[in-house]
Amino acid sequence: MISALSMPAVLPDPASFEEVAAAEPQDVASATAFAIWRALQAAQDKDDRRPVALIVTSAFQNERGRLFGWGARQLGLEHDRILLVRARREAEALWAFEETLKSGAVAAALGVLDAPSFVATRRLDFAARAGQAGALVLRAKPCGDLSAARLRWRIGSAPSAVHPLDARAPGPSRLTAELARSRDGKTGFFTLEQDHETGRLRLAAGLADHGLAAGQDNARRVA
Repeated sequence: MISALSMPAVLPDPASFEEVAAAEPQDVASATAFAIWRALQAAQDKDDRRPVALIVTSAFQNERGRLFGWGARQLGLEHDRILLVRARREAEALWAFEETLKSGAVAAALGVLDAPSFVATRRLDFAARAGQAGALVLRAKPCGDLSAARLRWRIGSAPSAVHPLDARAPGPSRLTAELARSRDGKTGFFTLEQDHETGRLRLAAGLADHGLAAGQDNARRVA
């Protein structure tokens, strides 16, 4: 049920540094799509045409596979705007992540990290602001460790919407996005779907009155 304390459905503006975690290991694809969308939102706000960097480790690619260029394009990220950085180990990925942000050469950087320390996340936050870029850490599972991320998201897969012309056919792809923590204390739970015309994510049709919860107790209400 919807909390009586819920606010109008407006997702928070992209922060300089966010963390996106898959709710379950099988939700990594949905979490990656959400992270790319947030990175593009940050760039769009500034009409920024700099590339978007993706920093991954060899272990992540071996286990999860590589970014599918056509899928990224369907989200609005063209292949000629992707800067792919492959590191052998997480320590190297973290260094490349920070240096890429500080360079000012990218609109946003998405780094796949398993367990960055709190100090490391603070450095990423500073680097993102110094380079005027969005920074997003992508994690294969949520963790309760400390992080300097201004927003922490937990992303899950969801059944597709019903096709408007054929109830037996799949409609728009959907995912769930829980804002588990933010600097201002607000939390929220959203169901998002992909717009076939633009490729971007939007609040799911029929759920536009859902929004940020007033407190932690309302974080996991059902959409």
